[in-house]
Amino acid sequence: MRRFRRTWPRAAICYTLATCCDEHGTWSGLRTIPRRMKIRGLRYQVRMPKPDVSPRLSRKQGDDALRMAALTRDDVAKRLGVSISTVRRLEGTRLHPSIDDKSVRRFKASDVERLARELEAEQRSPRNAQQAVVRAAEMPKGELAALVFERLEQRHSLSEIVIALRVPPEDVRDLYHTWLVGLWAGELQRKEPSLPARHTDQDAIRRVAPVQLAQLLAALPAKQSTRISIARMLGELVIPDGPETDAGFVEYRNLSELGGFDV
Repeated sequence: MRRFRRTWPRAAICYTLATCCDEHGTWSGLRTIPRRMKIRGLRYQVRMPKPDVSPRLSRKQGDDALRMAALTRDDVAKRLGVSISTVRRLEGTRLHPSIDDKSVRRFKASDVERLARELEAEQRSPRNAQQAVVRAAEMPKGELAALVFERLEQRHSLSEIVIALRVPPEDVRDLYHTWLVGLWAGELQRKEPSLPARHTDQDAIRRVAPVQLAQLLAALPAKQSTRISIARMLGELVIPDGPETDAGFVEYRNLSELGGFDV
């Protein structure tokens, strides 16, 4: 009998809560039950939580809202074919982003598509196309290279760059090769300065007068890079055996370069 009394309160509570559920398993009867209910004959009380009446979006509405404002600045720049700095300049005038709780600006896809169509229509107008040709002809080489590199970073095709900037395709190809090679590979492809062959009359440095030095510099090849070095002697001056005309020569191994330049 004591065992029955111990288990009865739990069963009574479960039965009472079960009667509040409808056939779908929802708590439809909880609104009619007071927050604190005392079962007669028992020392147990049932406390019901306060119902949450805050408005909530359905899953479909939440997905639509996320889809409407899910584009970042980088996404907008890629869609419009412009830089991120240009997107910043368009904010507040032609783009109106919303800022989330993490201070990230979100753009509606519909607004971005509308602006993309407007920009495309502006570029196709005869007046703007003619002005673009004039700007491309008057544009400095550095600015043109910067614009082409900017579009190459955004993975634009050759036709897109030519149409947008109004420049010849061969100029874009040359700039693309430079952009693709980069600094390190381009430095490796540079021609090394020509050095005289060893064990010849050009295998040393000659002590000459300023007039003779000017004549030697004038005799250098025009389209070939030559190294002009400033060096100091290492150890004693050693004049190799040879004719009297070679008495002013010393070999490279006795010199330490301090600096120089290519001509």
